[in-house]
Amino acid sequence: MIQALRRNLKVLSITLWVVIATFIGSLFYFGRGNITGGDANAVATVNGEEIPLDRYQRLYRSYVEFYRQLYKDRFTPEVAERLGISQQVVDFLVEEALILQRAQAEGIRVGDAELRARIQAIRAFQEDGRFSRDRYVAILGRAKIDPATFETDQRRELVRKKVESTVKEGIKVSESEIRHAYEFRREKVRAAWAQVEVSPLMAQVSATDAEVEDYLKKNALRFQEPERRRLQYVLVSPKAFIRPATDAEVESYYKEHAALFEKPRRVKAAHILVRVPGVGGSEAEEKTKAKVESAIKRARAGEDFAKLAKEISEDPGSAGSGGDLGFVARGEMVPDFEQALFALKKGEVSPEPVRTPFGYHAIKVSDIQEGGRRPLKEVAAEIKEKLQGEQAERAALAKAEEVKGPLQGAKDFPAEAKQRGLDAKPALLARGDSLEGIGRVQPLEEAVFSLALGGVGGPLKTPGGYAIFKVLEQRPAAVPPLAEIKWKVADAVKREKAEAGALAGAQALAKAVEKGEDLLAAAKKQGLSSGDTGFFSRSEPAADRRVPGEVMRAALQLAVGKVSEPVALPQGIYVVKALERRAPDPAGLDKEQEELRQQVLEQKKNQAWEHWVKNLKAGAKIQMSSRPSSP
Repeated sequence: MIQALRRNLKVLSITLWVVIATFIGSLFYFGRGNITGGDANAVATVNGEEIPLDRYQRLYRSYVEFYRQLYKDRFTPEVAERLGISQQVVDFLVEEALILQRAQAEGIRVGDAELRARIQAIRAFQEDGRFSRDRYVAILGRAKIDPATFETDQRRELVRKKVESTVKEGIKVSESEIRHAYEFRREKVRAAWAQVEVSPLMAQVSATDAEVEDYLKKNALRFQEPERRRLQYVLVSPKAFIRPATDAEVESYYKEHAALFEKPRRVKAAHILVRVPGVGGSEAEEKTKAKVESAIKRARAGEDFAKLAKEISEDPGSAGSGGDLGFVARGEMVPDFEQALFALKKGEVSPEPVRTPFGYHAIKVSDIQEGGRRPLKEVAAEIKEKLQGEQAERAALAKAEEVKGPLQGAKDFPAEAKQRGLDAKPALLARGDSLEGIGRVQPLEEAVFSLALGGVGGPLKTPGGYAIFKVLEQRPAAVPPLAEIKWKVADAVKREKAEAGALAGAQALAKAVEKGEDLLAAAKKQGLSSGDTGFFSRSEPAADRRVPGEVMRAALQLAVGKVSEPVALPQGIYVVKALERRAPDPAGLDKEQEELRQQVLEQKKNQAWEHWVKNLKAGAKIQMSSRPSSP
């Protein structure tokens, strides 16, 4: 449960910051995820309910930021378009509308207390472990998010989760399903494989001028270079300004910032959780509460709390360990749980059930670590490092501000930089590229691409120091002249020919094996890479590390003695033949039964949910107001 509670807080914080970050950051690069044509204020109508454009735009920015974090430097507007983010967002919003409509019909609601608990649990809105209304309003204000809108979105998400929980609630797993999953996971296969490599064939083919020209005409977009900027830049590094901090400065900082060195009070907690059904009304609520009250009475009467947790608790993360949550400090738990926990003394059990969004809890404190200030000698090194870093940062920024003016007015940027003790570096920058000494910094990239020709920007803070830069040339996205990329196009032509040759060779080899020829012997005769995989399964890869996953997957689907269709991969074309299949040891099922039960149960729940949503869609009247376009 501690993992669930902490993960809940973390996920909420990430969700919040994704929304905020995209509001602030993604407008420059990815636009607004425009909807073209149709109603300017709605993207779709679901059973008569309009999905507003502003909600689509908010969610679109969140999706963009999610993929930006996932793909890192590889995420570009082109990638965003290929991923179909606009359509993903519309699909989600249509499903959400259907789910919320059903929730309303079924009387599923989220109360103000649940919503308040969710928002107050977001660490970004807390000060000293407690929710701060002022911080909440300030953060949303900076991101230009209206609190009422934010709270509405949070309430919608909570309702959606309640409905999903209700749909998944009654799903069970049979013993036969577990056994089938075990056999599927542990059944072993041994296969022979051979590879017709592409690289050697590329050396045997050629590309004529006519073929190169024709290929470029048909595949021009493959060779298009992105929009780029040619620039010069200097870095003012804080490392050049480091001055050792004195003992007096360290001591003074320690005294002036005493609160920073206070260790928080921590308690070792355990709990028993009984969940409240998502739908069930007051009767289900009272039954759940009564069950926890009974557990509290038994614990206070002397029964072992850990044994009770193993018997009663519905928290899969802690029940097995007697409800143990480990040591926790303020700010790590949802507010109601935290308030009750920190009111207890060592050895005490909560006098009554504690209600949180997760259900009812019985809580016990088994140990307490009192807080206190860390001694100066323990923290002196980190204070010294902090002071030296801050001093160096201030000095570097001051130097950067000092030289920016002369660099702006200089006719010769590198000469002016050299005169002031700085080294100007040239660069040709495309979106997603890294700069020497800096890496990729999104704000710097945006500043470079928004700056006019001849403009000087900065100083901007980067991992390498404060950057000042001048844009010398703007190069739009374009396919370079054939003369510049002829070698690249010729390589593509030769690879295409080589891949076709490799496929033909693999197909001929597969036919020979189907007629009875030994795969490994035939491969050896042709000088091909080949091998015997040894036994492997879906949970245990082949010992031969040369065998790609795609080849193993193909073998697992074959009957003994059968040959797969050629498996095409960038490095070559593979032919695979299944040699043996071995059933798993039935005795091993007992060891994996619980793990498999959870996996199969989760899979069935997800399938049930997907099927339920699909049925909702099938019976709904959905009208797209317009077609979303990529930004």
